[in-house]
Amino acid sequence: MAQPATLSELRQFLHERLAAGRREYFGKVREAWSQAADDYFWDESQQAWRLQALRRHGVCPGMHRVLDLASGCGQFVLLALREGYDCHGLEPDAWRKAFVERKIELSGYPAAWTERFHQRAGESLPFADDSFDYVSSFQTLEHVSDPRKVIAEMVRITRVGGGIHLMCPDYRSTFEAHYQLPWLPLFPKSAASVYLRLLGRPTKGLETIQYTTRPRILSWIAEAEIDRYFLVSDEDQVAFGNALRRRRLPNVPLAYWLWSLWKLAGSFARQEISVNLFLRIARK
Repeated sequence: MAQPATLSELRQFLHERLAAGRREYFGKVREAWSQAADDYFWDESQQAWRLQALRRHGVCPGMHRVLDLASGCGQFVLLALREGYDCHGLEPDAWRKAFVERKIELSGYPAAWTERFHQRAGESLPFADDSFDYVSSFQTLEHVSDPRKVIAEMVRITRVGGGIHLMCPDYRSTFEAHYQLPWLPLFPKSAASVYLRLLGRPTKGLETIQYTTRPRILSWIAEAEIDRYFLVSDEDQVAFGNALRRRRLPNVPLAYWLWSLWKLAGSFARQEISVNLFLRIARK
């Protein structure tokens, strides 16, 4: 990529590159959403909630090794490194890796941080078995070629006692967030292609999407239980229970599922639903 001379020029480069990608794959989307996406990929402080997730699961700076799978423009990894975590990022896109390297240089971060970023697809991770204590995959699994293999690779490189945090869309939803369009649950792709063409949208983005759902992900996790087993928790359900506890409210049976149905009804055709799972790995 051409070398921007300042952080301002680098941010403009990021905006142009992301905008071009959105046009090519998803067509014209809402300007407010595009701006929010640009800010997300630039602003490291927006990743603070993910550091909180690390701490909640007992992952400490200087004690545990962390991998962010599909690290995008490096914003989470850079924030984690600033906070003292032994953190690495893996990203298949060459331009994003080059972007991060230039951001490190222009921001005055240690030059050695460039070695924390690796260019590779998630189906074949360039790390030895049991290399990491914590692996995260945020809004990634729906875009990989083989989600089952990516999960198996994540399990392979995670130590017993460590954990994996998986977040991605659940395509039983009535909204497709990349296109910012109402969507049928598990919309057959042949019909979805006709729908997109009628709206004047490209189908190239659809071709990159895997229909991830919570049951499918749980089945892929079960297939990876060879010499290990997993303690799986729904992070949204845990957060719901913690919120009730802080307010000293009872967590009555079915409360979470009733709340989930209410939330789903309120987001109908306007917001995707998500999978948010944490796997603690134990030896069989």
